Amino acid sequence: MRIAILEDDPHLSQLLQLWIEEPGHTVAAFDRGQALINTLRRESFDLLILDWMVPDLDGEQVLEWVRAHMDWPIPVIFVTQRDEEDDVVRILSKGADDYLVKPVRQRELLARVEALARRSHLQQPKNEHVLSHDPYALDIAAHTVSFRGETVQLTQKEFDLAEFLFRNSGRILSRDHILEHVWGHRAGLNTRTVDTHISRLRSKLHLSAENGWRLTGIYHHGYRLEPVENHPTQ
Repeated sequence: MRIAILEDDPHLSQLLQLWIEEPGHTVAAFDRGQALINTLRRESFDLLILDWMVPDLDGEQVLEWVRAHMDWPIPVIFVTQRDEEDDVVRILSKGADDYLVKPVRQRELLARVEALARRSHLQQPKNEHVLSHDPYALDIAAHTVSFRGETVQLTQKEFDLAEFLFRNSGRILSRDHILEHVWGHRAGLNTRTVDTHISRLRSKLHLSAENGWRLTGIYHHGYRLEPVENHPTQ
């Protein structure tokens, strides 16, 4: 997963980053609330970990902005020294998904991250073999996509991109997020790689309103694949 951390204590921020990266997640760390919001305007993440008391915009203000402006209910974990029951209730009522009181324990934090990932459908179910999004079906084991029952010839990267988009349908995904997930951290790649593959995928899969799905570019951000309402597939 791609996770953003808001924590102004540099030592704790580095520690959290090490813990979360150890099982393979990608982390972006911020020490100011406004800096995180500015990044969220152009980048996408799978989960946020927020401290409450940070300079400029605090974690509560960031949470309010996230719930008011983001296009999907991204999971949010609060990690803070504030342990009064009223504080916990207040933040959970404003849309946080979980709440941890400092000092944080590594295994507990990772367990809660994984639990939220499962609840948010960010992890592939182990027994899932086919993703069905009429008129498309993605065979996970065979790495193939069919359109109206006919197999579409895709490269491996095109299939990986299609799977990532369909799993996150309705979400705006930044180009960097797509690069990290589909291509990994490879030197020499830039966002034009994403644009090229998006164009090919849109053409090969006939992603258009008449087929019930729209794949659009979001200015200064990335791409969103979404079902088209009131356009039933034939």
